[in-house]
Amino acid sequence: MSTGASTYSSHDGLKHRTSKIGAFKDEHDLQDIITKTSSLQLDEQNETPQSKNPSRTVNILSTIFLTVLSGYLRFHKIGASSKVLWDEAHFGKFGSHYIKGEYYFDVHPPLGKLLVALSGWLAGYNGDFGFDSGTKYPDDCNYVFMRSFNAAFGVLCAPVAYHTAILCGFEPLTVWLISLSVVFEMFSLTLSKFILLDSMLLLFTVTTFYCLVKFQQLRAQNKLLSLEGWVWLSVTGVSIGCVCSVKWVGLFITALVGLFTIYDLYLKHCQTFTLESGDANKISVKTYISHWISRICTLIIIPFLIYLLCFKIHFKLLKRSGTGDGGVSSLLQGQFEDNTLQNGPRSVAFGSLVTLRSHGLSPNLLHSHESGYPEGSGQQQVTIYGYKDNNNEFLIEFGLDAGKLATVLPEEGEDTSHWKQLVHDGDTVRLIHKETDNLLHSHRITSYITKSTFEVSCYSSLENSNYADEWVIEIQEQLTSPDPFFHNESLQEIHPISTNFRLKHKELGCYLGTTGYVLPKWGFGQGEVVCKYTLVANDKTTWWNVEDHINNQLSPPSKGYVSPPAKFWKEFIILNYAMMSSNNALVPDKDKFDTLSSEWWQWPTLIVGLRMGTWSVAEVKYFLIGNPAVTWTSTFSIACFVVITFVSAILWQRQVVTYPFGNEGPFDPVWNKYLVKGLLPFFAWFLNYIPYIVMGRVTYIHHYVPAQYFAIFVSGYILEISVGKLPRPIQWIIYLACYIVITGTFYYYRDLCFGMVGSSKLFAYLKLLKTWMI
Repeated sequence: MSTGASTYSSHDGLKHRTSKIGAFKDEHDLQDIITKTSSLQLDEQNETPQSKNPSRTVNILSTIFLTVLSGYLRFHKIGASSKVLWDEAHFGKFGSHYIKGEYYFDVHPPLGKLLVALSGWLAGYNGDFGFDSGTKYPDDCNYVFMRSFNAAFGVLCAPVAYHTAILCGFEPLTVWLISLSVVFEMFSLTLSKFILLDSMLLLFTVTTFYCLVKFQQLRAQNKLLSLEGWVWLSVTGVSIGCVCSVKWVGLFITALVGLFTIYDLYLKHCQTFTLESGDANKISVKTYISHWISRICTLIIIPFLIYLLCFKIHFKLLKRSGTGDGGVSSLLQGQFEDNTLQNGPRSVAFGSLVTLRSHGLSPNLLHSHESGYPEGSGQQQVTIYGYKDNNNEFLIEFGLDAGKLATVLPEEGEDTSHWKQLVHDGDTVRLIHKETDNLLHSHRITSYITKSTFEVSCYSSLENSNYADEWVIEIQEQLTSPDPFFHNESLQEIHPISTNFRLKHKELGCYLGTTGYVLPKWGFGQGEVVCKYTLVANDKTTWWNVEDHINNQLSPPSKGYVSPPAKFWKEFIILNYAMMSSNNALVPDKDKFDTLSSEWWQWPTLIVGLRMGTWSVAEVKYFLIGNPAVTWTSTFSIACFVVITFVSAILWQRQVVTYPFGNEGPFDPVWNKYLVKGLLPFFAWFLNYIPYIVMGRVTYIHHYVPAQYFAIFVSGYILEISVGKLPRPIQWIIYLACYIVITGTFYYYRDLCFGMVGSSKLFAYLKLLKTWMI
């Protein structure tokens, strides 16, 4: 603690005591005493005297030791199971898609899966393995290297925790308690042994927190606008960009940085506009604006650019048609090698078989199936669907008043010239669902989810058709192919892929559109389609284009069609919306028992664990559970922190104590120590845990891993303030006992992480709670 910092605390304590006992008769005597004692260094109330920070040599040796120890535990027996376990089936497969360049869709951003692909590429893997769950890895897939690559991220969390604890100002004994707890924490240790994203997510989470603590340190030293400040703010932005580009839950730690930045800028605002001239803490308007600029550039622009870059690489690598084609625009599919687009004749005619692609934020295909709506009309459902199948196919038929049909075989001698009649802007059409022969239909019945719109269904055959089945074509945009061969296409005709149009219901005047909402289980999780009124023609939720086109009556072009280039920004926004919608659709199925999922309250209490594979005798078995000595202690510490903070706030408000809030406001060193060592870790835990309580999606025990890391810091803080006044030898004994318990507990349960070989009965002694499925 600096002399100046102690002087502030001493002045305040002295003023408080003199006012209480009335020992000084006038202000002159009081000021004389303050002046004479201003150079004294007094310890803050209830604050443990801080030892010097470890020397550079000690830090280097400690970092090496923790890295080696963490590495040994995470690399040990990493290849024990030679089969695809748990979510390796997902993330390994996504890595394969990158290596082969095949387009796919997933609910997570690309960075983590790009790193998985990198590990496979470095291992010489060619991407041909299917990563089916439970299958044995082939000889040409070096899964041990790929797992080790992933484990390296988990290894680095321990040295980062060590340096973060030092930066927070913890005592050396507490620093080692926190570091060893992270090393022997069994949640992250087990997950780091497999091809998953959790270790990457955790490392970028903890580096973001380290940068935040450095942010606070530089703020206290008034160095945020220096070169060092800009560098560390930029590093913080890079770390935020990385954690959010692995999984969206990285937004939880990002929220902490955001809240702290708001706190910091609010103080800067007060320093600029509230303090009087001459105050040592006052800053100029120019300086205040500079702080805003630095935060925007480093904490908003840099993370966004990194996030954007990951998607740029994502689209750049995936050049071939793959499993995710059904959920992307026709333009993007047109750029894929070996795409599955049915490139028929370049003009759509009555009688053509087509699929229709939406331009809304859910750019899926118009779809119908035999199931009916449970409410409303009860007629055949119409949805949008992200996968290609026969239920996406519609036939284009003339309107009722045309007096002719294009989808019915003609009688002998009947004129068939109208079979080649092209569809133009303003034409009235009826759309027949090919699989069920029912017509696309709308009526004055409200939609199931969006009550301000009308229901769309498939209803009746051609024989029973009425005017509620008619739709009017309104062309909105004609895109130009980069190939001059296709530049002379008529602007009044419907062309596959390149013509964007709307379908206006002839009777109601509303437009066929999408809402972005997902239907419940009875709608198979597919998107809602409605007939909606819209004030602007540019409402992309009502735009459609023909994707696949088949018509044997018309001649195809003499050369293959070259589609207009897809726009990156549009594809970026659409893909992110699709990811959000898919995440929201991951809700628990009440009619189905999920043995892997768990509830939020079961994680910090270790009520349940998770079997990461089959439990047969021949398989290597892993049980995902926390280290009881670490998890239960940290959970108890979280509760203690809340109680201590609440009681301390009451006592501080009554001026009984100054710790932990101090009496000098936000510039008090006592407050800043409490902020860094207690509040920031607690809020980091809170923000990484509480969202799972309120969100509706299915949850698993591994979601607690980032929160567990911060709970460890809170437990270190609680122990430090609890034993701080005890004699040093007793402190050593207490800490040493904690080290032994943490290490010993891990050693006892090590087989849960390293893999259990043989019958599960051999490991029955590890079943600490009846709810553990060992």
